[in-house]
Amino acid sequence: MDTELLKTFLEVKNTRHFGRAAENLYLTQAAVSARIKQLESTLGVTLFTRYRNNLQLTPAGERLIDHAESMLNAWERARAAVSLKKKQQFVLSFGGTSGLWDLILQDALNETHRKFPNLALRAESHGQDVLIRRLVERTLDIALVYEPAKITDLVSKPIAQAELVLVSTNQLQQLESALNTNYVAVDWGTAFEINFSQVFQDLAPPIMNTTLARIALEFIMDHGGSAYLPQRMVADLLGKSLFQIQEAPTFNRPIFACYHHENRNTDTIEEVLKLVSDIAETD
Repeated sequence: MDTELLKTFLEVKNTRHFGRAAENLYLTQAAVSARIKQLESTLGVTLFTRYRNNLQLTPAGERLIDHAESMLNAWERARAAVSLKKKQQFVLSFGGTSGLWDLILQDALNETHRKFPNLALRAESHGQDVLIRRLVERTLDIALVYEPAKITDLVSKPIAQAELVLVSTNQLQQLESALNTNYVAVDWGTAFEINFSQVFQDLAPPIMNTTLARIALEFIMDHGGSAYLPQRMVADLLGKSLFQIQEAPTFNRPIFACYHHENRNTDTIEEVLKLVSDIAETD
């Protein structure tokens, strides 16, 4: 199957508009429409229902999404593998959530390249559900996540701890006012929320909620406020532009490394994970 048809399908799915999809793909709207019709003809199903300017996926279209993404990922991995330079051994693909790239994965990628210069590296950022699916499909080698994978084919190992500390832009900020005035809540997962709610009760709503620590950090640096952030992320700012609220409890968020137990490059993966663990311990 022509992979360009699948790319076009996913772009139309994302934009729900032939014109915007055409702009993003640098095609004419007529070309996008023709590709979708060709894909529908090949599969023998209707993928979108069209009501004026409103495009909706049909049940068949919904079912195609995961398969289209998997086929494109497998194709990209195959293309990277056959394009390796003579000195390169194989492609090692890293995946993680956006927050973990900020926290530790970027450093891990750099150190992996220094220690294993003959590896071709691939880096991806997705939500945990997508990362786990790609591990199962074997289109991803390593995923760093906050929750262990609950799938028997996948190995999940605790590899590091994210030490979360309450910081404020106000050096004289007290604990109660820090949590009730200009507090930015970062989504650190269910375990953190349970522990947090057990310690702190009857708080004012946060000024902002976010899934990314980097967004919280930039926001409080610009507008003032407080947030629970990884100590590793704020270490260089403490005592200068950020101040740890000493009476606030510290929470530890485990980070897990996951990979498929039948991955042919398990030995290299284990070495890389040792490297990641060492990076976390040196901070």
